[in-house]
Amino acid sequence: MKKIIVLLVTLILFGCNLSNTPSHEVEKYLDNFINLSDEVKMDIDSKSSYEALNQENKETYKQALIRQYENMKYEIKDESINDNTALVKAYVTVFDYYKTDNLSKEYLNNHIEDFNDVNGLFDNEKYNTYRLGELLKSKDTTTYEVTFNLKKDSNGNWILENPSRETLEKINGFYTN
Repeated sequence: MKKIIVLLVTLILFGCNLSNTPSHEVEKYLDNFINLSDEVKMDIDSKSSYEALNQENKETYKQALIRQYENMKYEIKDESINDNTALVKAYVTVFDYYKTDNLSKEYLNNHIEDFNDVNGLFDNEKYNTYRLGELLKSKDTTTYEVTFNLKKDSNGNWILENPSRETLEKINGFYTN
């Protein structure tokens, strides 16, 4: 009986240690997007509230972000640890919203009259409706290399540092190459 208890305690401690790696922390972070954690949902709401869009287009923008995150794929490629700091390199595959957004702008430039109101004036909401609808239809994907920085806290746990703006643009698919 004593051997079984020692074995169980060893397995539990060993199992906990396996999940305390920089790569595991990055996986948890990216999985939060894919699984639409409460924090990610709040972030989506926050992003859409800052956009100068009407309510209908804000909802479409939210759907585009949700679609992006739920369909995101990633692969951890490398982990390097130097004392209490670590770098984790990953490849993140997302819809290429940057390309789609540029194609929408190109269409606007060549067909500006399509976005005029009944008085012949440019209607930005009409264009936003078109642009966001194109994001929802986008099928092209792109893969970005992303490097995450982590630090070990005083308890020996790896903590992911706030991702850079560039990293977030890549996760959202709006990164300019």
